[in-house]
Amino acid sequence: MTSAYSSVLPSYGTKRDVGKALLQTLGQPSNAVRDRKAPMDWNAALNMHVRLSDKDKNKAETQRDASNRLIKELDQKTKSKQAEINRRLQDRITTVAYWKQRLNTEHAAICQEITNLSMSKKKTQQALASTELPTEVSHNCLKNRENREAIDLVQDLVDDELINELNMLSEVQKLLATRIGDSDQRLKNLNDCKSKLEYDIRDKEECLRLDEHCYKLNNGSAGLQQVAQPTLYDGHTTTVDKHESFSQDNLEKSEIARVMSCLQRELNDFSINKSNDELQKQSELVGSMFRLRLKELTTAKTNLDGQLEKTNQEISCVEDSLHQLREALRSKDGPMKVATTRFAVRSKRPNVEQTRDYVHGGLLSEINDISGSQEALKQQIASAEETLHRLLKNKERLQQDIEIKKKSIQIDEQQCLRLRKTLSWRGFRPAGM
Repeated sequence: MTSAYSSVLPSYGTKRDVGKALLQTLGQPSNAVRDRKAPMDWNAALNMHVRLSDKDKNKAETQRDASNRLIKELDQKTKSKQAEINRRLQDRITTVAYWKQRLNTEHAAICQEITNLSMSKKKTQQALASTELPTEVSHNCLKNRENREAIDLVQDLVDDELINELNMLSEVQKLLATRIGDSDQRLKNLNDCKSKLEYDIRDKEECLRLDEHCYKLNNGSAGLQQVAQPTLYDGHTTTVDKHESFSQDNLEKSEIARVMSCLQRELNDFSINKSNDELQKQSELVGSMFRLRLKELTTAKTNLDGQLEKTNQEISCVEDSLHQLREALRSKDGPMKVATTRFAVRSKRPNVEQTRDYVHGGLLSEINDISGSQEALKQQIASAEETLHRLLKNKERLQQDIEIKKKSIQIDEQQCLRLRKTLSWRGFRPAGM
């Protein structure tokens, strides 16, 4: 077909040249002409776009299937992990509850042991306080016995046993004071263990509260929020072994403290009972020594009373004898006067009558006999007076000794034994033992 422009258009060899010529005719610059694509290129481009679209579509389908599988897989993994965490939380709650129950049991036991040891310490303190009266009584007995006089102020078995009793009381006081000090230390250890158990129990309770709260959380729980990365808390965590060993150490230390406290209570009771038995035996021994000494004193006083009675009787007899001797001496005065008077009168005879006749010899013999009798009576009187003097001195000594014995008996019986009756050795062992 012949175009309307064919008369005005020059002849060009190609379609490109025709296009350029047309643009020039229309007044357009020749460089504004775009490249023209061949139908083959167009078809190739279309086919390529279709293939690329199919490829992208297939890839998208594959990607979507993979995404679905990944979502399902990750969802299942998340649910499984969450279920595993729930199981572990439950197991952890059970484990922590088990340790908390053990700690609570041990806490109750150690609280009871603290009460028991405190009571044992109180009994020991009461026992120690109970030694004050016996100590005072023993001191007073020794002090009172210092008031004995003369020969009765003797270091006898009573004094020896009173001193032994004081020494024993001193040793018992030292022993019980040591037991009280040991009990204080045991109580301190028990209270330290009790505090550690209480801290551990509070931590376990808080841990249970938090883990139970976590166990109850689910994906639909209110108040959920994103928190910091868990790795930030790794520096504040401990291992399970350390966690269990921590509580186990607290339990073991508490059990050891309770065992030592139990041994301390047994020591306290043993010391109290043994001390009580020994002091009671010593008290009975002191009482026996007092009774034995009182028996000796009473026997001695009875003997002295008997001796005093005999001495008084003998004094009476000697006084009677002295009276008779003096009367006998005075009875010689008359015969002596008669004999001497006769002799004097006859000495006046005159001259040869002054003879030594039988009368003269008889008078001399009589005077000598009477004089000898008087001398013998005087000697006997002197001897009797000396005997009487000795008897009176002996009587005085006996009376003094009897008074001394009375005082000694009064001291031992009225002061010491009556004072020792105030001792109640059953009170030394506290009630309930």
